[in-house]
Amino acid sequence: MAEATSLRKKHEDQGYILQKEPELTKAIVAALRQRKGHTAFQWVKGHQGHPLNELADELAGKAAKKRRGNCVELTIPANLNVTGARLTSMTQKLAYKAVRQMKSRETHPRPRTVKITTSESTSTNKHWSSLRKKDLITKETRQWMWTTLHDAYWIGNRWLEASMPADLQERAVCKHCNATEDMTHILFACDEPGREIVWKLLTEHWQTTGGPPIIPTWGSVLGAACVPFPNDKGARRVTMERRWTILATESAHLIWKLRCERVIGRENEPFNENEVRNRWYATLERRLDLERRYAALTEGRQRAKRLKTVDAIWTPLIQYNEDLPPNWVEKCGVLVGICKTPCRRSGQG
Repeated sequence: MAEATSLRKKHEDQGYILQKEPELTKAIVAALRQRKGHTAFQWVKGHQGHPLNELADELAGKAAKKRRGNCVELTIPANLNVTGARLTSMTQKLAYKAVRQMKSRETHPRPRTVKITTSESTSTNKHWSSLRKKDLITKETRQWMWTTLHDAYWIGNRWLEASMPADLQERAVCKHCNATEDMTHILFACDEPGREIVWKLLTEHWQTTGGPPIIPTWGSVLGAACVPFPNDKGARRVTMERRWTILATESAHLIWKLRCERVIGRENEPFNENEVRNRWYATLERRLDLERRYAALTEGRQRAKRLKTVDAIWTPLIQYNEDLPPNWVEKCGVLVGICKTPCRRSGQG
């Protein structure tokens, strides 16, 4: 409420440029100005048994559990709608931010981003911000996801452009399914066995750690860092969210790499099951090794926290984890085997 009261003049002078929810704040200010009497606010200390405060907490809790938010009326009467910013308050930073906001309103949303935000009920800004979580998504995978969401790979319909020769237009079709080979087909629909094996491995190991059933889709995979896993009380299970982000993004990127190797280097000869399994386990083992080394090299107060985080995320995925020493994370020389399968074992602590 401070945004609409004590900071009202500052934000109005700046044209609400730096506000995260400017339309909501402007609607609240307009509603206050429509009141004929003087309106005053009194701060109430929370969790002290005040009936209206307790009711507000209850309503907030119910709203947080909703998959989709309610539509809020934000219409402002013309005589109360304050627009623009004062020149005396304008700075280079504010001007740059205002230009970026105007440009973003003119930009059409990416179709793939719409798929993600629709299936997972997350905002576009939240999704794009999630790609910058360096401790969850590796640089290589992050670049692949960014390029995928911008439809920058030359696949599928890109080969069917009128300027393309007929022999190159054949590359638009998947040799296994005779369907247009776009990224949706590659990740979620192709009959090539490698894709199905990767998702099967992901599902088996995810459920082994106690994760709830989840189907790989645009939203749950490309938007993995935004997928919530609340407990019975509605609180976030952060460790489970981080584990899913790592498993889903690494698996999806592996499917893409296997596809490129098959089409470009193997003349569309599919990988056998053991090859795919070994590649998946090797991918996770490399990621685990990276996580452990990063945690072990962390200095200061964050070191213990980072070591504990890696332990919580990866221990359920380790084969024979009951035999691991207490400090297995920071002892990077200890070899571990990823999760409960006879197909691949690199040793045990």
